[in-house]
Order: sequence, then structure tokens, then C-alpha cells
Amino acid sequence: MTDGKIMKCRLKILITLILLASLTYAQSNISGYWDGKIKMLTMNLDFQLKIEQTKNSLTALMSIPSQALKDYQLQVFTINKNKVHFELPSQAGIANFDGELKADSITGKILQAGIQGSFHLVRGVEPKQSPVTEVKKAEPLPYSEEEVAFKSGRILLAGTLTRPKENFKYPAVILLTGNGPQNRDEDIFGFKIFERIADFLTRRGIAVLRYDDRGVGGSTGNTMQSTTAEFADDAKAAIDFLKKLPNIDSKKIGFIGHSEGAIIASLVASYSSDVAFVVLISGSGVPGGDLLLEQQRLILNASGVENNLIEKNRELQVKINNVLSGGEDFSSIRNDIEIFAEKDFESLSPEIKNSILDKKSYLNSIVESQIVMFDNPWFRFFVKYDPAPSLKKVKVPVLMIFGGLDLQVSVHQNKNKMEEALEKGGNKNYKTVIFPEANHLYQAAKSGIPAEYESLKKEFVPGFLDTIGNWIIPIIK
Repeated sequence: MTDGKIMKCRLKILITLILLASLTYAQSNISGYWDGKIKMLTMNLDFQLKIEQTKNSLTALMSIPSQALKDYQLQVFTINKNKVHFELPSQAGIANFDGELKADSITGKILQAGIQGSFHLVRGVEPKQSPVTEVKKAEPLPYSEEEVAFKSGRILLAGTLTRPKENFKYPAVILLTGNGPQNRDEDIFGFKIFERIADFLTRRGIAVLRYDDRGVGGSTGNTMQSTTAEFADDAKAAIDFLKKLPNIDSKKIGFIGHSEGAIIASLVASYSSDVAFVVLISGSGVPGGDLLLEQQRLILNASGVENNLIEKNRELQVKINNVLSGGEDFSSIRNDIEIFAEKDFESLSPEIKNSILDKKSYLNSIVESQIVMFDNPWFRFFVKYDPAPSLKKVKVPVLMIFGGLDLQVSVHQNKNKMEEALEKGGNKNYKTVIFPEANHLYQAAKSGIPAEYESLKKEFVPGFLDTIGNWIIPIIK
């Protein structure tokens, strides 16, 4: 990889929309569905606009599939004669779109954080949703599905409970998401991972509770201002909620945790006798700082970054980890991040440099994005938390699942550590399954890098769901 080097892999210049507003009506006919691309640096992002124009109003909805953004209402969108303008605030700074409407196309420039890009849209017909992106549900559903809410201290958590229609006590599973703000379906690039798992298990007689993370959907709070330990409190509150329901067998409630969710599952199971079993999908057995270093090394290497640059990235991340785990002021490392960003800028190709009109703004946006990413309560806890001591205390049955092409949580780094922790604690009632071709989302992968998640089929590798179901069912009988 020659363009963008490390920072492209560490930071995408996100065009994530939170918009403010002014609307202007003009005589140009802009109503309809528009499909096109955003080009910025070496990125090519597909995006769509759905515009409805009347004499007195103009409404525009924007989608960027690779940013998991769908039908966001744009409230900064103006058209004056044939000139189209919208402003999109994001973590990387305001993105200013200025284009010209010509017949059935809109073409123009983007300026964000000192970087100039371009966009092009053409009028088209909105495609019907592909059936492979959603769980194929029979009509009517062979189970009940209801919206629920429960409290975890002062936090309100909203979710979905699916359960068999039969009137008897049935076992239950609570699904725990990976890191970052996730909704109850753990919807990643349109792949609704937890919706699929919930549908599969409920059809087999198991109730399933899945809920929005703090600050997502119907839940209150803030994910990045909370810690893994606080998410464990939420998971325990989910158990307490289920135990009060008349048709739930309180002795047969277990967790399925994905990535950070696996850490949460083992943490709660280490101290709560209410947990009957745990399924740890891409779980970790090393401190978060070590996990992050290996994750970055694998992804950068698979992305074609030169070894010397990977090592420089590692050196910076070690410094960041030390500051975070030591509770130091993050400003003490700002200069190191600025130096790294400057060196990375110098490695860019002339073409990329020419698109950066304001170097100072560009570098500042990179540095500020790094600070926002790392300097928060969640990251400070995660970097120093070691899940191994909790795993030693888990006495219930454990199923561990790994993907051979999972670059975010490496099987080679974590499998043996997790098994050793269970063995040292005297727990031999565990099973480990590896799917060689699976990535972190358990899709059939090519390289395993996160950049390819969106382009892969929205389905699990063969045997993934059956492995979970076939392991749980004998335990709950």
C-alpha cells in the first residue's frame, strides 16, 4: 500500500451525518432517487439521496451504506437555481458539498478538513431491498416478538424479546454486542447478526433477549463514556429482568457474547450464579492493549502496509496504551501523534497531497480524531482490562468460537490463553470450534480485513448457527 499509509487504516475520514438547517425552494426539478459516489483521497464511497420537493418544502434523505447510514434526513440542503449545496458535520469536520444540477445528474466538489474531493449523482429508480440482507421470516412468525425495556441503575435499556408461543417455561439466551455503539441486531453494514441468531434459536424453543447498547436506539446513556464493567452491570440487569417473567426458566439463562460481548459474558458468569452457560464468539484472553496491538498488526499487514510503517504504528500505540493504562493526561502524548501524522502526510503520493488544500486543517483533524477515539472512559478501561482472571472463575459450560480469518480477535493470540484460564480454574466443561474461512462477523472471507465486510454476502459460514444450537440444546434439557 503506497497511498495513505497508516492513517488510512487507523482512521477513515468519516462523513457521518448530524445535520443543521436551512431549506430553499427553487424551480429546478430535483425530486427523486439519486445514486452516486463520493471520491476523497483514495476512498470511493457509494451514497444515495432521496429528495422530495414541493412548492414550499424540500426534504432530502441520505444513505452511505459503508458508514452504516440509512435514510438520514438532511437538514442542511439548499438549491438555488441549479446550484446544490449541503453541509455535513462529522468528527472529521464539516463536509461542504457544492454541486450543479444538470438534467439527470449532480456533479460537484467536497471540502472537508482541508481535503478536496468530488461527488457525482445520477437520477435513478430506488432498488428493492435484497432479500439476503434480512432474516427470512415465515408469516406469521412461529414465535412471539415484543418490544421490552428494563433498568440498569439509572440507565434504561430497550430491546426485543422473542420467545416460543407454547405455554411452558423455556430457557433463554441474552445476546451481548461487540465494542462500539451497536443496536440490538448488531447490524454491521446491513448484516443483522443478532437478528439472525435470535430467529434461529427461538425457532428451536429458546427465548432470546437482545437490546440496544447505551445511547443507541431506545436505550439511554453513552457507550464511549461507559466501561466494560458497566456493560456487565447491564447484562446482569437483563438476567434479572428475564427471571421475573413467568414463562422463563430462571435456572436456564445463558449468554452469547460477540467480541467485547464475550468479555462481558465471562465477567458476569465469574460472579453470578444466575448464568447457566456462555457462548464466547471471538472472545479474548489477553489484556485489551495487547489485543489492540495484534489487531492493528494483522490488519495493516493484510492491507499491504510496509513493515517499517507497521512498527512505527506499534510504537505509537504502545505509548498511547501506556498513557491510558497509567491514567495520565492524554495531552502528554499529543506531540507524538502530531509527529506521526506529519510523517504519514509526507508519505502520501503527490496526487493525494494535491487534494489536501489546507495541510494544517488536515493534520489537526487527524490528531483530534485520534484523541477523541482513545481518550474516553471506555478505552481507558479496555486497554488495561485482562479477561483471564474472570475466565478462571467461570464454572458453567463454555463454548468458544473463533474465525480463522478474524483479524480483529486473533485465534492464535487468544484461544490457548482462554483455554488455559478455564483449565487453571478447574473448568473442563468447555468446547472450542474454529471456522477457518470466517472473519470477525463469521462471513466467508477472502482476507479478513474489515474493509471487505460490506462486500461479502450477508450470511454466516456454513455450520455456524448449527454449532451454537447443537451445543446449547443438550445443556438446557
